[in-house]
Amino acid sequence: MTGTSFSRRRLLTGVTAAAAGLALTGCVGRREGDYAQVSGEVPAQFARRERVVLWSAFTSHNATILQSVIDGFNASQQDIFCEIQLFPGYPALDSKLAASFALAQVPDIVTLSDVNWNRYFLAETLEPLSGYFDAGFGPDAFHPRFLAEGTVRGQVYWLPWARSTPLFYYNKEIFAGAGLPDRGPKTYTELREWGRQLKGFKYRGSPVRMRGYTGKDDWYFQGSTWAFNGSYSDGMAPRLDSEQTIAALEFDRAFIHDDQMAYLSGDINADFVSGVTATICNSTGALASLLKAAKFEFGAAFLPEQDAPGVPTGGSGLAVMRNSTKARKQATWELVRYLAETGAPEWSLNTGYLPVTTSSLNSAKIKERNTATPAYQIAQDQLGRARQPDVMRRYVNEAISELLIALEQVYAAGADPGEVLREAARKLGPAIERVQPKYQRLVAA
Repeated sequence: MTGTSFSRRRLLTGVTAAAAGLALTGCVGRREGDYAQVSGEVPAQFARRERVVLWSAFTSHNATILQSVIDGFNASQQDIFCEIQLFPGYPALDSKLAASFALAQVPDIVTLSDVNWNRYFLAETLEPLSGYFDAGFGPDAFHPRFLAEGTVRGQVYWLPWARSTPLFYYNKEIFAGAGLPDRGPKTYTELREWGRQLKGFKYRGSPVRMRGYTGKDDWYFQGSTWAFNGSYSDGMAPRLDSEQTIAALEFDRAFIHDDQMAYLSGDINADFVSGVTATICNSTGALASLLKAAKFEFGAAFLPEQDAPGVPTGGSGLAVMRNSTKARKQATWELVRYLAETGAPEWSLNTGYLPVTTSSLNSAKIKERNTATPAYQIAQDQLGRARQPDVMRRYVNEAISELLIALEQVYAAGADPGEVLREAARKLGPAIERVQPKYQRLVAA
């Protein structure tokens, strides 16, 4: 086990524990407006405005783009000032937000990941948003597919923003040199066959493997479970130990340890752009950075199927904190409206995240970009076969950390997939029982 893996696991466990307690206790019974706003700094020129605090998990390039969008909002009117407070990724933001409820001091709007927002919904800390829409700004401002993923029992709680799916990326130079077709594999079986054909091939003087796997995110494995007709769960009933889910992980084990044409990578992007690996499965949100970093032409394709499509949606959206003041929530909604109507095209165009609003879907600049770089259009087209993660992954906080442990055991050490998935299912039993009452009361049909 590497030091990085151990630190990440400890971080995930800490976040899980904090969020699990939050989901049980929540903020039920507290009066509207009795949470203070987190502290920060307001430039002198904005001192008389209503302050809105946005907590963001975006870093580096994406943080710069978001700040540009928010600067546009602050310049567009004279009543509201939005301050961004940055965190180094979703786990850090999630941990801080869970802890902040104990202090009754929270931000106004938060970028919550596609799984994290569900635990705050169970804790009843998110503002229901459907009532804020009006004739001038309605739900049709958002992509209906993504809006539905943030809707529970007809009420919107989480708005789409930085949404994505995984794509299959391949190095065209390597594929051509090895005699492989200029396309993505149709099935995982075909991917493995291509790996055997690639064996022994050298790129720029060094041996190449077919795929680099990441041990930092189980999102990709969620998709491959569906491709093999498996899943994490059926509703809240676990299916990690099903024959089909085990088959999905057995494919990965065999590809890595039997064929020795895949491996556990410390940084799949870096390995791909340096030519160490011929392919990776990575987010559509990584497309812009890959285009900038790669010194070769690469292709993008739909994820392979096997018995069925296996494409999970991911990324993050925006949630408004419920126990803010009415004035702050109304000001926050004005920010939401600006982001949907004006800021979203700039965001999608410059980050590579999927267009999730009417304004971005209709943007002439985005359409031009997609024509010039077809990979962006492929990402949008693949959305038709995508679906949101399984219920257990979304609502059982420990599911992801347990899956990361299981994946690392298989990818790094070649452990038996059936054994590790059965053990993960056993360990998740108490967590499922803990969440079940709230899930049944607030979510289940």
